[in-house]
Amino acid sequence: MRASEKVKEEEFRKYQIARDEQTLNGKLRRWKQIKPVTYGQPLPRLLWEYVTTADEMFIEGHFWGVILLSAAITELLLADQLMARAQMTRGEIEHFRLEQMAILAHRLQILTDQEKDAIDELRKLRNGLIHANVGRLKEMAKKSHGSLYEGLETESYLVPLSDESGIRVDALKYLRFTRDLTFRFYGTDS
Repeated sequence: MRASEKVKEEEFRKYQIARDEQTLNGKLRRWKQIKPVTYGQPLPRLLWEYVTTADEMFIEGHFWGVILLSAAITELLLADQLMARAQMTRGEIEHFRLEQMAILAHRLQILTDQEKDAIDELRKLRNGLIHANVGRLKEMAKKSHGSLYEGLETESYLVPLSDESGIRVDALKYLRFTRDLTFRFYGTDS
């Protein structure tokens, strides 16, 4: 390693240490907002990776990623439940989108009305983020900020004004939802 590279690396190291110190309290606050979960049976490996990564992303403050992974976790959960309870094959299920899986799971009474509605909202938010749908994101900002939204741009939803607004609130909401749903399906031996 050349001397100039070593200096750059050391500068970057100092920057990261300072940044970590500045963000530590926020990470601790977010860590306290998610409770540990013990499952009664092993989770499928891919589901485990998604669930643990979503937790880590929330703690680190990567709220977009939490929402995207929450939708992916929900798809994995529904696919597993449909395979187990409706004797569908993975190939059959892979043709379904999240909306279709939620409708079918609801009709088969795998999901409650409230769970189906939550999945529908999560799906819309995920689509708004992934497809950069400004109109949908503005709706989410209005919903999150209420009357405070007037005059604010969509960015105020994506970069929240406080810990109690914007995408941060939705990320926690859907992280908790997917954790609860995962526990409902894998939390007991039955």
